Amino acid sequence: MKERLRRLWRAFANFAILFSFIVNLVLVLVLILAVGPLLQLKTHLLEPLLYNLDRAFLGLGETTIHTTVPVDQSIPIQFDLPLDQPLALDFDLPINQDTVVVLLRDTSIPNTTVYLNNVPVRTTVVLPAGTPLPVRLNMVVPVQKTIPVRMTVPVSQTVPIQMDIPVAIQLGPSGLDPAVQRLRDVFVPVRTLIESLPDGIRFR
Repeated sequence: MKERLRRLWRAFANFAILFSFIVNLVLVLVLILAVGPLLQLKTHLLEPLLYNLDRAFLGLGETTIHTTVPVDQSIPIQFDLPLDQPLALDFDLPINQDTVVVLLRDTSIPNTTVYLNNVPVRTTVVLPAGTPLPVRLNMVVPVQKTIPVRMTVPVSQTVPIQMDIPVAIQLGPSGLDPAVQRLRDVFVPVRTLIESLPDGIRFR
């Protein structure tokens, strides 16, 4: 009985050794055959995918948005306007008023009739210089004159503004750069692992 069991054990052991050898041989063959496709997957899929993702993130930070902003509001304007230029005057000036004139020199009035004791006498009357004479001025005076004007004119006005303002916004400098860098850092461990595999390309 013991001899029979011993023979059965040796037969089982021989079968187990042969079965284990066959299984290991198959696994080694599968591994050898799988290395090539895995390296092809690394070279043709994983590395280009990670590289394109990295370039896409960089491009997002370098993107510029071009748009127009409509403006429709009133803007107060206040400033001093300097003026320094000649002003041409051309108009008729009507004058109608009473005034007093003063003689500059002795003035003779010939053939003047004066009454002496109710007797008319023709003579020449002399008005001395400095004699005031009340007169009425009733005339139109043409004015043609160029005068220099130097002054500062205060300007205060509310102006309605309606326009479209073109705007170019760079996303990176506007605050997107930190977010882009964080997205790139997420893939650093994966990229490091892929680069450590053999026959791989290096990322720029």
